Amino acid sequence: MTVNQRRLKVIQFTLAGTAYDCQVKSWAMTNSTPLGDKQFSFCADGTGEFREETDPDYSLDLTFWADWRAGGINDYLTLNDQVTVAFQLDHHPFVVGEHVRWVGTCQLRAPNVGGEPRVTEQFETSFPVIGKPTYSRP
Repeated sequence: MTVNQRRLKVIQFTLAGTAYDCQVKSWAMTNSTPLGDKQFSFCADGTGEFREETDPDYSLDLTFWADWRAGGINDYLTLNDQVTVAFQLDHHPFVVGEHVRWVGTCQLRAPNVGGEPRVTEQFETSFPVIGKPTYSRP
């Protein structure tokens, strides 16, 4: 197979149906699901090895440009701290054959506030995803 590469340029990102993609500086869908513990039995034929089932552990890790206007991302997250909402993230939305989507629910967190003087305000956050997000090719 030949190399295929693409720069990260455009996403479409919504929380509870409101688009915030223009405020996103960086993003990552992080899969922290552990492998289950390896277990063994005394099967003579060697079939007694298995891994225990584990629960999915995903998070949506984001860095936002701060926006404290009414309805801006900081205002929204502060007013909805600990609320569970639907999200949708479209990666390469305008690239035929590479457009992929994650849909799910996540728990919001109010942003941390503060920083150095004369620096553009931004903040990092991690939203725990409830269960495993649904991956598709729209």
